[in-house]
Amino acid sequence: MELTGAPSSRASRISSRIGVLGGTFDPVHNGHIGIATAVFNVLELTSVLFVPADRPWMKESGSGPGVSSIDHRIAMVKLATRDREGFELSTVDADRGRPSYSVDTISDLREVYGHATELFLILGADALEELPRWRDPDRLVSMCTLVCVGRPGSGLPEGLPADHPGRNAQFVSGPMLPVSATEIRTRVSEDLSIDGLVNTSVAAYIQENGLYQ
Repeated sequence: MELTGAPSSRASRISSRIGVLGGTFDPVHNGHIGIATAVFNVLELTSVLFVPADRPWMKESGSGPGVSSIDHRIAMVKLATRDREGFELSTVDADRGRPSYSVDTISDLREVYGHATELFLILGADALEELPRWRDPDRLVSMCTLVCVGRPGSGLPEGLPADHPGRNAQFVSGPMLPVSATEIRTRVSEDLSIDGLVNTSVAAYIQENGLYQ
């Protein structure tokens, strides 16, 4: 399901719990799916939104070397989530057409879903520690619940100061999947197999469109 605008009046009256997983998704891989699955199940969410960043603020350019076009990345997310109940694509960042900040993503989704919906922003432990460097982190945490996904047996990063904006994040143990988008792009460029690293439909899309060559 693709979400690009306001929901129906019926949907706006329904209380729900929605996870938000943003990223470059170049490509979306089984690690992303594993993280989303863990959070979806543990927190008993209504759905998880995959939000491809149009122009990630931590990248030099959303269309520069190493970053595929937003159209390709949206297409791959559609393929990876189409048969996963509760997993959905949101183009809220792509529709905005400017560098993507999480505070803007959550603010726009808050307008779409209203305050009857609880939003859960899904982060890795490294991202949580860097939260003070993000744009307007205090406003961000006022609009959503942070969810830190880490290794089984671990917990929230230690040593977070009392005034750290992520100190009240919830923790979910994530799957141990040693996969990264950088590795996948490298393997494709070297004509190596990416079986088991991405959805088979995503792998076919990468090959058909000559990505990462």
